[in-house]
Amino acid sequence: MDQNDAMKALDSVRETDRALERRARWPLWRHAAFGALEALLLLAWGVPLAAMAACIVIALGGLWWIVADDRRRYGMFVSGYSSRAALPATWLALAIVLSGLVALVLTGGPNQWTPYVLPVVGTVFVGCTLASIWWEKLYRAELRQGGVQ
Repeated sequence: MDQNDAMKALDSVRETDRALERRARWPLWRHAAFGALEALLLLAWGVPLAAMAACIVIALGGLWWIVADDRRRYGMFVSGYSSRAALPATWLALAIVLSGLVALVLTGGPNQWTPYVLPVVGTVFVGCTLASIWWEKLYRAELRQGGVQ
């Protein structure tokens, strides 16, 4: 392989990154769906056992639906852990969910509905939705700057 072949290959990789960056756009409802699934998993902690099971099943079904829908619409599903530059947003979403869980544990324990459940779950929904939007911005910037490591 000579230097020209190597340069052509590198240019091809850069063009692929640019094409992926143009495709890596998700609508607001998709970010909100992520926030809703995280909130639903947290809600499971604050409801009676039968409702807890239903929340978990619905959340897992929602996750399956998101993966399938992303693959059908965009030809790909991008995991939150697939981008090194976007990891801060992924870790933020995890911290939001874990903080919500701690808040629910400290205010009522498992399977106990308290006045804190809805505000905590609502906060997790908004926080995770915003973290997802931030993740997309970081991911696209990484692709523009030379691709996912």
